[in-house]
Amino acid sequence: MRILVMLLMGALLAGCSFMPGGSGTEGEDGPVKNVDERGMRTELEPLTKRFPALGEPLSAQWESGTLGDDRVPGPTSYWIDAVVELDPQVADTMRLDAQPPSGQRPDLTPDVAAEVPDGRLAAVPDLDHDGWDAQAWLVEGSDTLVLSARGQ
Repeated sequence: MRILVMLLMGALLAGCSFMPGGSGTEGEDGPVKNVDERGMRTELEPLTKRFPALGEPLSAQWESGTLGDDRVPGPTSYWIDAVVELDPQVADTMRLDAQPPSGQRPDLTPDVAAEVPDGRLAAVPDLDHDGWDAQAWLVEGSDTLVLSARGQ
C-alpha cells in the first residue's frame, strides 16, 4: 500500500510541474506566464489604477495574464510586464530612491522584453500597491521604467 501511495504522489507531483508549451513564458524563478488574449497593450488607465506611483505616464507597452496552468483549480495569480515612459518629474523622484544600475535583466515576456531600451537598470523600491507585488527598474539615462508585477 505504501508503494502505491508513493507512486501516486510521484505522479501527482510530476503532473504539477507540467508546463504547457506555447502558451506563455517559463521564468527561471516561477511558473509559466500565460499571456491573455489581448496581447500587447498600450492603454494607461489599467496600469495607473494598479500602480499610482507611475503618475501620468506618457506611454506604455505591456502584457498581462495568469500564472501557471489554467487547467489546475485553485486561486488565480495574475502578472503584468510593462515598459512605461514616465513623466520626467516622476522619473526624477523615483531616481532619488533607486539602487545603483546593474547589468541584471528582469524575467519579462519576449514581446515586452523587446521594448526595453538598451542600458543598465536601476531597481526602484515601493511600487507595491493594493495586493500587487511590483518590481521596477529605471533604464539608465532615460525616463523609462520597466515593471514586473504579480497580484491576486
